Amino acid sequence: MKQRETPTGLSPSADPEPQKKRKVVVGRGLAIFVAGAAVAAFCLYVLIALYGIYAST
Repeated sequence: MKQRETPTGLSPSADPEPQKKRKVVVGRGLAIFVAGAAVAAFCLYVLIALYGIYAST
């Protein structure tokens, strides 16, 4: 079995392999969720700004 390198700045984990994989999946999902929320907030901001510009004319 090939040993994966620990990223710089992180200490090696003592978790079993299935738990490590689960943490990676959960972390990736959380990052995608946060990015999606940021995109949704930006879209809302643009929509409100456009509404304000067009409503004032």
